[in-house]
Amino acid sequence: MAFQLIIITVYPTFIQPFFNKLTPMEDGELRTRIEELAARIHFPLKKLYVIDGSKRSGHSNAYFYGFGKNKHIVLYDTLIDHSNTDEICAVLAHELGHWKMGHTLKLLAVNQVYLLSIFWLFSFFIHNKQLYQDFGFNTMPTLIGFLLFQFIYSPIESVIGFLQHVYQRKNEYEADAYALKLGYASTLRSALIKLSVKNLGGFNVDPWYSAWNHSHPSLVERLKALGIAPTQDKPIVVEDKKEL
Repeated sequence: MAFQLIIITVYPTFIQPFFNKLTPMEDGELRTRIEELAARIHFPLKKLYVIDGSKRSGHSNAYFYGFGKNKHIVLYDTLIDHSNTDEICAVLAHELGHWKMGHTLKLLAVNQVYLLSIFWLFSFFIHNKQLYQDFGFNTMPTLIGFLLFQFIYSPIESVIGFLQHVYQRKNEYEADAYALKLGYASTLRSALIKLSVKNLGGFNVDPWYSAWNHSHPSLVERLKALGIAPTQDKPIVVEDKKEL
């Protein structure tokens, strides 16, 4: 877990600058609104950056990183270009909701338990003489043990992956609800729609397919959970006025 925490901090500080340029956000309405939002929820904002995400793709995003009281917020330039100030604050309110509810650390802990379970099961299988004999091997070569473990663990991994998705999706719903609680209902709706359009996300995926395959709920699932889902009278509309 300590290693993952270090990577989370080291990557944006020392590695990401090799691929993207991080520029301190200029003074203005957006910066002021973000600082006010951070102060409102007692988020220890240290620095605020804009990253040239458009250099490599049209993907829009926002995230934070850092330990303790040394937190940094990063906004993609694509997010700023295609969203208004209220929508950007709504997206950040969602991201800061993850921080407020400790989702990042909890997810790291869950991943550590998952990795430890893999190592424990591998150790159990690779030293199980009966397992080799059941598959017709009188000796216990490590390579064969590894292959047998892969075959046996595959269905288990599918179930664990589904449970991880359930947990991650719960976190997303909670972060959305937190943004709603802060008063970003309508702006969160429009922000989520724009992000789905810009990032080519699924709008209305089958719920079971979504739950099994996706760590994030679909756009319609998120809007329904917030009580602001599109209807025939109020369909999903993007900037060019096309209905989706």
